[in-house]
Amino acid sequence: MVVLAIVSAVFIPQVKVNNDMTKYLPDDSPMKIGLELMEQEFPEVEMTQTIRVMFNNLTDPQKQEMKKALGEIPYVDSVAYEADSEEYNRDTYTLFVVGTSYEYNSPEEMSIETAIQADFAQYDMQYITDNPNPNMSALPSWAIPLALAVVIIVLLFMCGSWVEPVLFLAALGLAVLLNSGTNIFMGSVSNITAAIAAILQLVLSMDYSIILMNRYRQERETTPDKFEAMKKALVNAFSSITSSSMTTILGLLVMVFMSLKIGMDMGLVLAKGVLLSMLCIFTVLPGLILLCDKLIQKTAKKSLHFRMEKIGAFSYKSQRVVAVVFLVLFAGSFILQGRMKIATFLEMEDPIADVFTTANPLIVIYDNDDERKMAELSSLLEDDPNVDSVLNYSSTLGKPYRADEMADNIKSMGAENLDFDPSHLKILYYDYFM
Repeated sequence: MVVLAIVSAVFIPQVKVNNDMTKYLPDDSPMKIGLELMEQEFPEVEMTQTIRVMFNNLTDPQKQEMKKALGEIPYVDSVAYEADSEEYNRDTYTLFVVGTSYEYNSPEEMSIETAIQADFAQYDMQYITDNPNPNMSALPSWAIPLALAVVIIVLLFMCGSWVEPVLFLAALGLAVLLNSGTNIFMGSVSNITAAIAAILQLVLSMDYSIILMNRYRQERETTPDKFEAMKKALVNAFSSITSSSMTTILGLLVMVFMSLKIGMDMGLVLAKGVLLSMLCIFTVLPGLILLCDKLIQKTAKKSLHFRMEKIGAFSYKSQRVVAVVFLVLFAGSFILQGRMKIATFLEMEDPIADVFTTANPLIVIYDNDDERKMAELSSLLEDDPNVDSVLNYSSTLGKPYRADEMADNIKSMGAENLDFDPSHLKILYYDYFM
């Protein structure tokens, strides 16, 4: 088992972690259908990933220098900045939008972030990626260590020996390594699964080791030979552990049938992890307990025992009242869950958004048989106070302009210095249509 765990540990860095949550959308999801249509109809369009970089207290010459320096970073395709625009200049702050064709969290994109950190560390600077699927680095770094610490503290109080928690964590640690390494056979796992699978596997499987240890302690009191005691403990605890683990495994496998396919990803990984934990409890933990039998006895201590007689008596006497209260709580919870707001993204701290409002573009794919209807939809969206602008064929190339309107548009595109007036366009219109 140790050899298998070492091999699995070697495989762990090679397991692909998928940060794109759109890969797990249901097949009938409008967003997934739209993404597939985009790939089919517009295969030449390359999606640009952006990194917003904000500086404070830059002089005008420095602003141009920064734009040039950012553009010279390897793998950067473009740097958006307009010196006379409030979208990029506000109070003492200056915003640059760095564009790259490389995917978020790829080695190339990460090298851009590293270069920004290293090259501009002496400035008052902040940056953030516009990744719609942030990886679990957004999860606080203390979350998993804290969860592990809570498990260890509970075990130290509840176990009959100071050594038992170490044995439990050693056996289940091997199971976690086995599960993490064998994920390589799944092709890839989601970033959420990769971040939480280990700690969930640990807490879902911890009771199996406690059951076996308690049974061994009971058998040891009547059986002098520790090997015979362990044989009896395994036989007597087998049904309890297997029934408990199989119930958990089947419950996790139900997630496979979720319409959101991340359920299949998490369900398979966690079910596999619980199965491997059960196998380690039956193979690794007995050997560890037998090897440390004397040490367990030497480090024996009193464990916490909660007296449940009063709670049991209260539960029996008030069973009807408790049942009614439960029904009321169930009905109330059912109503409240219908009003629960669903978050479709991870909240991330964005100090740049406090100064420069972030853009949130939505792409609509439509059949262009009836362009008139899309023009009506475009006008309807433009009237929405929550919409800043709408770009489509009917509002750009397909939009009809009078001569004076077209002249104003041409001047707004950077041709202010041209001696251009609507009469020139009227001559062109006349020459073209007559």
